[in-house]
Amino acid sequence: MFLDETNLALGLAIVFYMAIHFGNRYIHKYAKIFISVSLLIVTLVIFIDLNQVNKLIESGHISLAIFLLVMFASTFGKRNTFYKKILLVRGDLSIIGFIFLLPHAIKQLSLALYGYNFTGIIAMLIMFPLTISSFMTIRKKIRPDRWKKLHKLAYIAYIMIYIHIGFDFSIHQSNPYIFISQNSYLYHVLFAIYLISKIYFVIQKRHKLKIT
Repeated sequence: MFLDETNLALGLAIVFYMAIHFGNRYIHKYAKIFISVSLLIVTLVIFIDLNQVNKLIESGHISLAIFLLVMFASTFGKRNTFYKKILLVRGDLSIIGFIFLLPHAIKQLSLALYGYNFTGIIAMLIMFPLTISSFMTIRKKIRPDRWKKLHKLAYIAYIMIYIHIGFDFSIHQSNPYIFISQNSYLYHVLFAIYLISKIYFVIQKRHKLKIT
């Protein structure tokens, strides 16, 4: 199927964008409430068995769906509607996406330390300072040029996420291996589209700067 359990994040990304498209100002205005509710939900999931809720959040689909929106927003020009809708809540989305990543990271931590598909943990470690600096109170204390340089690390995190969901691999000396993850082909296509779009966007931006 086009959207099975493995590719659920794609469907969630569409649903989330629809909510952002029509309510981004509301989301941004009440960002603290959304962040607080996200923290509450994640805390409950970590300490209480909520059956299907745990399964959904611990799978990482919600977090991935949010980061897909944040990723692809950067491949569009400033006049694009998708970019403008995401831009207003981009920092808020990054914080919420990181919060929903926590249960997945905790669940998979032992496997990652064992050498299995550890790129997800690397992505999370990279995202930690990016998430902290996305809070406006912290961002205001950082020089804009340094803030932009810091957030370029997000591209490394995106690559780590791609490897994490696109491949099954282990570097454990007892049984090292690498395979393309089952049902991950859509994510390989998406990453290729993202990479091509990002390169094209950068080339176009540099070309405009030369003209001006």
